[in-house]
Amino acid sequence: PPVVAVPGHRGARVGRVRRARAVRMLGRVSRQLWVVTSFSTVVAWRPPLSTSTMRRAAPTVAARTLRPAAATPRPRARLFASVSAAQTTTTAPPLANGVARPSSTPTDAQRLIAERDEAIYRELRAEAEAMEHSTLLGPAVRSQILETSSLVEVVAEVISSRLARATSGIMLPRAQLKEACLRHLKGDARLGADIQAIMARDPAAISHVQTVMFFKGFHSVQAQRVAAKFWAKGSMSSKHVALAIQNRVSELWAVDIHPAAELGGGLLMDHATGIVVGETAKVGANCTILHSVTLGGTGKERGDRHPKIGDGVVLGAGCTVLGNIKVGDHATVGSQAVVTKEVPPGMTVVGLNKLLDPNISPTRRENVKKREETWQYEVHGYSI
Repeated sequence: PPVVAVPGHRGARVGRVRRARAVRMLGRVSRQLWVVTSFSTVVAWRPPLSTSTMRRAAPTVAARTLRPAAATPRPRARLFASVSAAQTTTTAPPLANGVARPSSTPTDAQRLIAERDEAIYRELRAEAEAMEHSTLLGPAVRSQILETSSLVEVVAEVISSRLARATSGIMLPRAQLKEACLRHLKGDARLGADIQAIMARDPAAISHVQTVMFFKGFHSVQAQRVAAKFWAKGSMSSKHVALAIQNRVSELWAVDIHPAAELGGGLLMDHATGIVVGETAKVGANCTILHSVTLGGTGKERGDRHPKIGDGVVLGAGCTVLGNIKVGDHATVGSQAVVTKEVPPGMTVVGLNKLLDPNISPTRRENVKKREETWQYEVHGYSI
């Protein structure tokens, strides 16, 4: 405590000495505290904040200024904490076809697609659990469905197990194939749409397990989607990987789809044997293609030379569509038909470029109304 000295008394000199010692001691202590504080917080010295300034300051700044030095984290810990916080609040936007999306927040459509795929996966697992103890199917069901965590992983496991060459293991090895399938099918909305289309439009489809594990049309389409990703990379090596997958699909399932062909979602390839789709062909969304269908060229053209199929089109068994022509939305090409000219939307074509037009005349329209259950009304003398 300070010494109160009476002026002129001996104690006054003693008081001055004690005060001088106390000032020197406080100076040393303050310097030591400043050094400790500066090293523990690794910040430059700044004048103390006034009460009004601290009220206006951000809570994080006030907390950092007011907390004792012992509670201040080490510089390295603080650095990693700030980096983790930045990564939590700001993530790099995912890539879509090599182009960064403007925002990483999923859209309503993306959320709906994710929910749809998750629902399909739950149905798949429930069906697989009922077969887990089968002596013939149990091991495959456990390996390819029950030991996976998502729909795309199931499809990658199934497709890679089918495409891999078990005899040599040199070309298209299974581990690398599975990784490629996962990478290229993940986030593809067409995958779940294909499964839904098969379950909705194929009367023979009795379960999701059947669709994913045993439908070679489904397998062929998903393998082509993976091959198309390799083809799109453009390098000679990637294109030959795509061609190797195309060759393997042709060997296994007698389906020959060029990797450059564009296939829309919701595609049902029923039976699939003998389907041929050329390099520049395009197939729209929600189409149905039966066996032995050819989407080919005329043999007289180069470049863009294959058909463009609209949305919701049905291509009957054995039909042939040739040349760079358009088959309109919701049109139907009858079995064994040969089409070399454009088909208007909603029309049905049979034979050699013959349209079945129920509205060609009032009489024809009345006949069609009487026999709505059949398409037995060929328009004589009318063709495209």
